[in-house]
Amino acid sequence: MSDKAPDRNETPADSADEHEFTLPGAASDVIRDLDRRGVDRAHLCGLSLGAMIAVQTAIDYPDRVASLTLSGGQVHPPRALMTLQSALMRILPAHLVAPDGTSKQRVRAVLAEVARIDFRPHLARIAAPTLVLCGSRDHANLSAARALATGIPNAQLRVIDGGGHELNTDTPEQFNAEIVAFLRQLA
Repeated sequence: MSDKAPDRNETPADSADEHEFTLPGAASDVIRDLDRRGVDRAHLCGLSLGAMIAVQTAIDYPDRVASLTLSGGQVHPPRALMTLQSALMRILPAHLVAPDGTSKQRVRAVLAEVARIDFRPHLARIAAPTLVLCGSRDHANLSAARALATGIPNAQLRVIDGGGHELNTDTPEQFNAEIVAFLRQLA
């Protein structure tokens, strides 16, 4: 992993292109970015892979996380789902797999890392107040949302009716309202 700090316009995900993707490495990138910005503690909100990075950050750097909002995240991804995703990534054209220009090989490497994750033994160590969100139509992640809410002490679970995997675009008003209500409870 490079010790070079990302430039001002670079996100932690951009800097991750310099090294092999791992969730602990991504969590380290988040902390490095917070340090660069002079932020001691942050309210982390992540969707899908971002939720997994937020969980890893809370596990590895508990004193840096003020709260977690996790949407569509996984705890221990189902092997069948990950195998199917990997197979699809292998046969789909690169512009569909990674429309942002990331290499198809990199996307498959990230999926392989995600497939190895098992947060179950570590969830009880998360002390940050946590809101777990999941859309009622996000069938692949409903059981994971329940596992996150059950495994993290004092976590709250909200299933948003009619929402799919990307709640921020499927049901943006309700997604935002849930987050605002959660953060107001913490104030």
